[in-house]
Amino acid sequence: MKSADTPTHWAQLLRGTHFAEQLQHRLDDWAPSLFGFNLLKVDALSASLSLTGSRLLHSVYLSQLATPERPHTADVVGDACALPFSPGSLDACLLAHVLDFSEYPHAILREVEIGLRDDGWLIISGFNPYSSAGLASLMLNLRFNVDPLTQRKLPYWHNMVAPRRVEDWLKLLGFEIIKRDYLGFTRLFDFANEGAWRQRCYPRYCPPLSAAYIIMARKRRYPLTPVRQYQPAKQVLQAGMARRPFGQY
Repeated sequence: MKSADTPTHWAQLLRGTHFAEQLQHRLDDWAPSLFGFNLLKVDALSASLSLTGSRLLHSVYLSQLATPERPHTADVVGDACALPFSPGSLDACLLAHVLDFSEYPHAILREVEIGLRDDGWLIISGFNPYSSAGLASLMLNLRFNVDPLTQRKLPYWHNMVAPRRVEDWLKLLGFEIIKRDYLGFTRLFDFANEGAWRQRCYPRYCPPLSAAYIIMARKRRYPLTPVRQYQPAKQVLQAGMARRPFGQY
């Protein structure tokens, strides 16, 4: 179910344009490893991001709410909690801040897991509730309206899903975490000439300081029946071998 506060473009989010650029850079780096036929993008924020560097042939944009001002932009109008796709018909799915504006984020992940084929990819981005973004969402002037002209805002704090929690949900659903990255670190620890050191060390040692995250996971399914058939052990005793009568030692 989609929240009424869900933004229709990145400019409606606080520092949304900056996050969109950072996410696009990560997607450009990860895209070459993706391949298949059908890519699902849920809601407008996901649709504005590109995976052109991948080997995915077809993209489908699903909108959870038809907007009167842009009624024909979505390929499909539906509910992410009840995806109108056959099980195993999707090769990849992109959820850009979809969980942050949903009342049932776990239900969305379950639906995506059903729709994805075995070894299909799932890319999720969201806000970290235990960062500067989470603190800003608790401040009324930042949560609801910073600029009346652009309606820049953040999701409710209790709707933000921490990256560790998302990873736990994905593992319970049978996903393997392939890559993760963190964006929008607080300016508290900025230094003059940190350069690549900050980009390399902050994601590893200071992930709680990041305002947003992006995770790439892959659906894994293992057969319940053994691949190799059971073969009984060869007979130890051969014809002509001496045998001790039973009971004699």
